[in-house]
Amino acid sequence: MALAQSFLDQFDEPFGYMDFASIGTMSIPARAGLQEMADTMSGSRGKLVPIVMDRVETARRRGARLVGVPSRQVTLVPSTSAGLFAVAFGLAGGSVVVPETEFPANLYPWIRAAEAGRIDLRTFPVPEGRLTADLVARAVDAGTTAVSLSSVDYRTGYRCDLMAIREAAGEALLVVDAVQGLGALRFNMEGVDVMVAGGHKWLRAGGGAGLIAVSERALERLRPAMTGWLGVVDPFDTAAPFPHPPLDGADRFVMGSAGFTAVAALAESLRLLLTVAMEDVEAAVIARSAAVEEEARKAGAQVLSPWLRDDERSGIVSFTPIREPSEDAFARLVEAGFALTERNGMLRVAPHASTHPDAPAAMGKILAR
Repeated sequence: MALAQSFLDQFDEPFGYMDFASIGTMSIPARAGLQEMADTMSGSRGKLVPIVMDRVETARRRGARLVGVPSRQVTLVPSTSAGLFAVAFGLAGGSVVVPETEFPANLYPWIRAAEAGRIDLRTFPVPEGRLTADLVARAVDAGTTAVSLSSVDYRTGYRCDLMAIREAAGEALLVVDAVQGLGALRFNMEGVDVMVAGGHKWLRAGGGAGLIAVSERALERLRPAMTGWLGVVDPFDTAAPFPHPPLDGADRFVMGSAGFTAVAALAESLRLLLTVAMEDVEAAVIARSAAVEEEARKAGAQVLSPWLRDDERSGIVSFTPIREPSEDAFARLVEAGFALTERNGMLRVAPHASTHPDAPAAMGKILAR
């Protein structure tokens, strides 16, 4: 089903903006939510604590609805990295298996935890950019306590089969960095133990706030090693001896006060997403990325396309121009008003559901010149 125009009207990015895998443009409601909270922080509406805590709770409930779990299993984090660090230092012992092709945000938490002596880190190669269950099965063993990977590869755009990987991971916790898909593709927590995603990419909420969702199994296994004052029982009771017991749910991963304006923006982004079916958003994203691939091929580019089916696709398409250096093609596209990423000799294009249907063809004409 096509997305309603009333939904699409909530976005106003420039015609050529196709860089959502880097930083997504904020939606109109997200900007309005941020501005409203900034005005509220002037103090004109009275005591701020109940107001800001209500927005935090609203964002948490909406995030839980988006990923399909009870609200106690979701809390807010400042970024993807912050959530992954909380999980990495919450493990005690055993090995953690991570693809070596991960973006550094999903490598450094495990590297630092290994340096601190809390875990052993194992990485494994991903040939041809296809992160499959077979590769995971070969990397884990009886001592593996967690497998951490991205649902969508930041470079290739390959979308892995999380349910198959869940089977391959065995008893290990499955930790998923969903920042390159949440807000653009369907996602639920079935088979997933931890999901982390910042709000600055496909969720279109700007920076400073994101989501972490945890399974009941993860709550049982992860220690609250980095829990701060707001992640404990009776946080305002300063007379009771410290430390206070950690909270039962996902809020045990809270380290401190949230970025209130960022949370207000995230809450509005989530509200908007919940007005439509995510399968319709996903269909539009896949259609735009497929059009980008088609135009790149028509222009003679070599497309990095590890997917074999549409359910392995995402909003990311990367390719290497053949007729000129990638930096030259990038410069021409930027001059023509397109926003994308150039890295390591490739161009990465990442359109969203609201990207104008004519934008991929317009990009293709510039490439073909």
